[in-house]
Order: sequence, then structure tokens, then C-alpha cells
Amino acid sequence: MLMDEGFCSLNYTTSSNCSSCFYGPLCQFSTAYYGITSLQTLLCSFEYIPISIIISISLFGSICNLFTIGTFCQSKTREMGSGIYRLWISIIGQCGLTIVVIHILMENNNNGIIGCFILEYFRKAFHALYDSLTACTTLERTMVIYQGISFNKIHSRRLAKLIIPILILYHFISILYEPFYRQVIYSLNRYWCILKFPSHLIVTYQRITNLYFILPYFINLILPMIWILALTKSKLTLNKNLSIWMNLKNVIFTYKHTIISCYILVLLNTPRFIFTFYLTCIKLQWQNTAYITAYFLSLVPLMFNLFIFVLPSPKYRPEFFSLIQRVIKYRRRNHYIPT
Repeated sequence: MLMDEGFCSLNYTTSSNCSSCFYGPLCQFSTAYYGITSLQTLLCSFEYIPISIIISISLFGSICNLFTIGTFCQSKTREMGSGIYRLWISIIGQCGLTIVVIHILMENNNNGIIGCFILEYFRKAFHALYDSLTACTTLERTMVIYQGISFNKIHSRRLAKLIIPILILYHFISILYEPFYRQVIYSLNRYWCILKFPSHLIVTYQRITNLYFILPYFINLILPMIWILALTKSKLTLNKNLSIWMNLKNVIFTYKHTIISCYILVLLNTPRFIFTFYLTCIKLQWQNTAYITAYFLSLVPLMFNLFIFVLPSPKYRPEFFSLIQRVIKYRRRNHYIPT
């Protein structure tokens, strides 16, 4: 059984008979297995969360996501499967952001049941699905680089339209059992969302959950390095007069928008990756704060898709500015009052 109420119980007295990472008079509270903790447990360290700040951040993120969705709704941005992936990344990112904001606002109102059984389920599914879709864009870029002019855009679009529904079904079905293992208890003057697993399933569940995060993380980390090395080697055979460093510089400059997108995702998820394995047992308050910070950094991409996928790209950026111009013209036309 896992009861992670101990995340907020670091200052409470620990029984001398308890094992490390367990707290409470019955040793029923645990700060271990942070990879499977709930958002409610993460938020419990904050006595009060300013609603105005949450709403302001969510509005800014929603506006960015709406512009990103609008950009990728244009046909020119969906000539290949990567455009379709990015459209759905933006949609899923907005859904995930909405769920997190609702969860935080409801946490202030102590609505434990809805947050524990419904919002936790959708939060985890959307976050894992977002990570998987970003990995799909990286995998397709790898195919484009290796196949070159033989890359089939029509086939890539068909493949994307097939893979996306499969991933959606997979992520939502694969954790469908989790709400059945959740419970809401009232202790220390608040509601707690806990996971009540048989002891032999805790480690297995943790590994599966971490795999959803780790696999996309390494795809986005390693594949761009492989592109750079492969393309540099290819250019060396064509441009023998240039040094390896000049060829490397040319490759990075040519594909910088794709590399930037991948490594922004990697950078924002690296603290979470480190603390998932390093802070397997929370004993000190600074560890608590570090884990919370790492987790919320991993949520940043959900609302900044515009800055990750659109603005760095020479292909998508003009379409975004074109969308802005059409929106401005539409507003002027509808607000024009003849004299």
C-alpha cells in the first residue's frame, strides 16, 4: 500500500519503529515512490495558491495554444505527418493545461473526490500522451533525414493519422485501472488522494509510469545527436574542402529549429528525470521543493507550444504571422463603422 501523505508530513514526528521514508503513528505515510504521486500531494506543501496568478498563467498559455492550433490548422503546415502531430500536440497540451488548472483551483476548495478519481486520471493520460506525440515528431524527422528525397509525404500523413488515434486509445486505456486503486481519506485537516496498491505491484507500476516519461525523453535527447553526426558525415563527402567543424556548424544552422524544439523539451524535463531517480525518498524540505519545481517545469511545454514548435521554425513562423494578420483584418472589418 502506498500512502504519500508523508510528502507534507516532513515536520511531523516519526515513529522510531518506522522504516526510512515512512512516517506517522502507524507508519502509514510515505514519501517514497514519487514517480507515482498525485498532483494533490505535490500541492499540499502550499498553504495557499493565489488564484489570480493561476488564472493569468493559464490564460496566457491558452492564448498561445490557440494560436498554435490555428497555425497548424492551415493546410500548408500539414503537408507532412509532423504538422499533424504538432496540431495534436497543441490540442493535447491545451487539454492537459486545462485539467491541471481545474485541479489546482479545486484543490483550493478541497474537492477531493473529483480531483482524485477523475482529474488525476486525465492529467496523467494527457501528460503522457503529450510526451509520446513529441517523440513521434522527432522520429518522423529522423525518417526525413535518412530517406531524403525518397521520403513520402503522403505516406507520412497517413501514418500520423493512424498512429495518433492508437496513442490516444493506448494512453487512456493503459491507466484505466488506476482510479480503482485510488482512495480519498481525510487527515490532518484536509483530503488526501492516495494509491492503495498491493505491495508487489508498487514497483511494477512505478516502472511502467516512468517508462511513459523516460522513453520520449531519450528519443528527444539522442536522435538529434544522431542526425547531426549523420548529416555532418554526409556533408564531409560532398564538401571535402570544408573542415569537419564547418560542416558541423552548417548542419546545426540548417536544422537549428528542429534541434531547438527537441532540446527545449529535454531541458524542461531534465530536472524531473533526475529527481525521479535521485529523490526516491524525500527526507528534507529542500528535496520536497526541488521535486515540486521539477514537476512544474515539465508542465511548461503544455502551454508554450507556440515558442517550442512555431516561432523557431522558418516554415511555420510565416504561417503564424499570416494567421495574426488575418485575425487583425477580421477584427478591423467587423468593428468598422461607416461615417
